[in-house]
Amino acid sequence: MATSAVMTINRLGFADSEMLDFAYLRTLAYADQDAASAGEVVYVARRIAREGGGREAFIQAWTEQGRTAARMAGDALAAGREATARVFLHRAYNYLRTAEFYFDRARAEEFTALYDESVSHFDRALPLLDTPAERVAIPYRDGIDLPGHFFAADDSGRPRPTVVVSGGGDGHGEELYFLAGVPHALARGLNVLLFHGPGQRGLLHHHPGQVFRADAEVPFGSVLDYVTTRPDVRADRVALYGLSFGGYLAPRAAAHDRRVAALVANAPITDFHALIVDALASALPTPPPADAPAEFWNGLYEQVGAADWALQATMDNYMLWTTGAETFADYLLDMSRSFTLDGLLTRISCPTLTLSSDGENDVAHRQAHLFHEQLDVPLKSFERLTTELGADSHCGISNIALTSTLVYDWLAEVLSR
Repeated sequence: MATSAVMTINRLGFADSEMLDFAYLRTLAYADQDAASAGEVVYVARRIAREGGGREAFIQAWTEQGRTAARMAGDALAAGREATARVFLHRAYNYLRTAEFYFDRARAEEFTALYDESVSHFDRALPLLDTPAERVAIPYRDGIDLPGHFFAADDSGRPRPTVVVSGGGDGHGEELYFLAGVPHALARGLNVLLFHGPGQRGLLHHHPGQVFRADAEVPFGSVLDYVTTRPDVRADRVALYGLSFGGYLAPRAAAHDRRVAALVANAPITDFHALIVDALASALPTPPPADAPAEFWNGLYEQVGAADWALQATMDNYMLWTTGAETFADYLLDMSRSFTLDGLLTRISCPTLTLSSDGENDVAHRQAHLFHEQLDVPLKSFERLTTELGADSHCGISNIALTSTLVYDWLAEVLSR
């Protein structure tokens, strides 16, 4: 059965397209950490609407807003106002990230240049943070490093419990600083490592062949090799926190690696193919036939482009590009089926927290409850991110302070045992 809510219930209403409206909400959500302002987001949304609401208008408006913030950061740095510079460097990053999110990947050099421009501002803000932060390169394989950032809870160098955070199919490792509420973790004495694995931005832009792999335990194994050998990390107190598609990647890694001391899945994905099919069905006037052939799905991809450019751009940039699929049917009927936790849930042995937001579709809700119920671990908890508390959006992005409080209070307690 088709469902009415796909990303969130409490919508902004800035665009008819639910996907595009969510993009505005995503950008605005980082105002929680001064990386956006309501006035700037409303201004850009209205400007895009006045200019026709199309893809190029979206990219151009957010690019200009990001570069305006970067100039303001430069002026503040020149005047020695570091706190002000940090605010506008984070806004420059966030606004350029928003522009890059829907960039046409056929213009590959410009696409990558815009990504690199956004990250440069994030990196310029690192020495301006209140706690130590560094850009890291995690040895992976075939001479390739996984790019990431390490944030220490303080400058003592003392070994501390550490959280490794993984985003999803549209993941920007730097964005996780805001989305995963890293300052909330640091305030609770937890170190945090953010990284880009196969299929994610920082790696895929510069190594196009590094697409998502179902055996997520391989890249996660490299990350755990790295983080557990750092002198400022307690090797026996390393947790994984997966958001969005990270709700598949992190549990998959935890099922294979006993070095994981705790797991947070926000939200868990046990059968990615079923989740995607239901999300697509929710956008159709009638449910697709169960045995719909490849021609049906490729045709649907084209129809979506005519009706909702943001949805098609999402399909193109975060389904086809990230997996190396040549057609949408290849992605849906073949590749998406490989991302499953079938037979693996009983192999997870560490304390686990599951989160599920009200705005997810029915299949996502069922998979979250199935995941939680089938766990056989020393401690497990389930948290619903509710509409009444404004946390109903995908992964609770519309109330990051609440979501992060739930996650890091739980982790701080579990990792202190």
